[in-house]
Amino acid sequence: MNFKSIIAALAVTTILVGNTVNAQVTTKDSIATSKVQHFNFDDMESETIGEGIKRKWFHGEKGQMTIFNLEKDAHIPWHQHPNEQITYIMSGKVKIKTIIDGKETFVEVGAGEVIVFPENVPHEFWALEETVDLDIHVPVREDWLSKELPEYLKKSK
Repeated sequence: MNFKSIIAALAVTTILVGNTVNAQVTTKDSIATSKVQHFNFDDMESETIGEGIKRKWFHGEKGQMTIFNLEKDAHIPWHQHPNEQITYIMSGKVKIKTIIDGKETFVEVGAGEVIVFPENVPHEFWALEETVDLDIHVPVREDWLSKELPEYLKKSK
């Protein structure tokens, strides 16, 4: 066996062991306590949450999904939250300020691209063009459950 084969076998073993450790078994009992929900974004009302920013969102027990419609030049101010955020730009392009490797960094994310913010990592968005942004937050954003907008969104311009 050559060196490359040994490294490849170790990598596959590491991946399999890592995934096995994190695997969860679903039983009939756990399914019975969960509530299946079904949503159609097209039928949902958009709410305006800032200048040039509209959102539609729903949540399950452990996570939520949001579609943001951003007009060109819309701005979501600098903020952070205790939720992981996965952002998929469905169309358009945004400029994002965030912290990468301990430094404030600007990143442009366009249609078809994804950026993931770990919990408590600050970020800020500017729409460079009309944009549709699909966000997933885990766990559910507690600050969104009330009808009151979070402070950072009150500053959007």
